[in-house]
Amino acid sequence: MVGNKSSDGTYYSTSLGTSTDIPAPADFDGDGRTDLAVWRPSTYVWYITPSSTGTTTTTGYGASSDVPKPADFDGDGKADIALWRDSNHTFYSTNSSNGSALTNSFGATGDTPTPADFDGDGKADLATWRSSNATWYIKPSSTGIDFSTQYGASADEIVPNDYDGDAKVDIAVWRPSTGVWWILQSTSSSTRNETWGTSGDIPVPAFYRR
Repeated sequence: MVGNKSSDGTYYSTSLGTSTDIPAPADFDGDGRTDLAVWRPSTYVWYITPSSTGTTTTTGYGASSDVPKPADFDGDGKADIALWRDSNHTFYSTNSSNGSALTNSFGATGDTPTPADFDGDGKADLATWRSSNATWYIKPSSTGIDFSTQYGASADEIVPNDYDGDAKVDIAVWRPSTGVWWILQSTSSSTRNETWGTSGDIPVPAFYRR
């Protein structure tokens, strides 16, 4: 893994995992820094290097066809180990606060899992994107009531993130054909668009400081 530190602009590289592993970085130790992490489908093992210790830990969880989607579902400030199983459209997670395992069926087979804190309560919400009808399906943890929002187009790339700084993740897509980011801001419910990138690029939404 290669990165560029926003604090001083220096580049660094760290080796973790193998070529067939799936990257799954998140803040697993709750220190406010993203930790290096990968998930190995062949053995269902997570390899996590917390930034607070620098020591790699391993945890077996999941099945070979799962998709790693770590997120803070229990609201303790630490990302939980979590996966999406497309065959039964189910999220599987283990709470970092107490070790309890959770199983949540949501969405439909073929959906793209996109758990995030859309309601701003500090807990990741169950969410998926269905490209066939360009619809977002979200279950806020604060209410437990499902809702859906049609936003984007079937060929778009989903790029949810908190773009307006209100501590709520905004529904957003990036359109490869035009390089336009379409953002549905949670604060005002208004649409904002920005042109950045071209066809063939890979969108990387994040909080960048300058």
